[in-house]
Amino acid sequence: MYDGNTIPFTTVTHLTKQYGARTALTDISFVVGPGEIVGLLGPNGAGKTTLIGCLLGFLLPSSGSVHLFGENAAELSPAGRGRTGFVPQTMTGFGWFKVGELIAYLGKFYATDPGLPPAWLLDWADLDMKARVKSLSGGQKQRLAIVLAMRHGPDLLILDEPVASLDPQARRDFMALLVTFCAQEGRSAIISSHILSDLEKIATRAIFMRHGRLIHDTPMSRFRSSARWITAPRDALPETLACLAEDRATGALLVDGWDDHHATLLTATLGTTPEIRIPDLETAFLEMTR
Repeated sequence: MYDGNTIPFTTVTHLTKQYGARTALTDISFVVGPGEIVGLLGPNGAGKTTLIGCLLGFLLPSSGSVHLFGENAAELSPAGRGRTGFVPQTMTGFGWFKVGELIAYLGKFYATDPGLPPAWLLDWADLDMKARVKSLSGGQKQRLAIVLAMRHGPDLLILDEPVASLDPQARRDFMALLVTFCAQEGRSAIISSHILSDLEKIATRAIFMRHGRLIHDTPMSRFRSSARWITAPRDALPETLACLAEDRATGALLVDGWDDHHATLLTATLGTTPEIRIPDLETAFLEMTR
């Protein structure tokens, strides 16, 4: 979690985005600092892609603001653009380029041409530099998109479902590569993905969204140590428990900040110990975003 002691890479302040009468994002605020890998979680329609568009400056806020490295995201300087990298869910266009030609061509758009991607990145991508982009499979195109986003060593990577089209081996290797990449020089990543088992392994923080709102923002270290899934009568839960999800008719409840004191309170209130389990990220996601 950002500690406030360094210049933040991303600052989102009361961001609202409307399309006519429809509101896609409502009053979203968060800060991302160096060294964080932030998992952006939410069902389809939660507003994740709209948020990413605002982070990249592709979309303008209706109100509020988005800043990268202290600059307005929609007016980034060439230096600021050079500090960011973006991996879309699907790479489109550039079909007639050869892979090597495209890498060289797009390098000319940087303030300082980054040259060839590092060898470790090319080794992972395993692409034929002479192949036409249009001839690549979906997974190969996605690996190319990742190469283009990471080639210049950006301080901030923004990734929208980057591994959905990768095979399990390539996906696992990329996640390990991403952790190593971010550990170097305090780089950060904001990654939207529905593959929660991957995010649970690598994320340092999770941001949950639903219906265009940020509903929870928690360090993964806190989630692992003090999130609990409880089944108990709805009207018997002490008010002292911090509920992160709406109560359900089943009496199921997700609680953050759990400690032994809560167990004592529950037992005293109910006269018996309720079922208490440690949730995984998928369980938390399903409960908080339904």
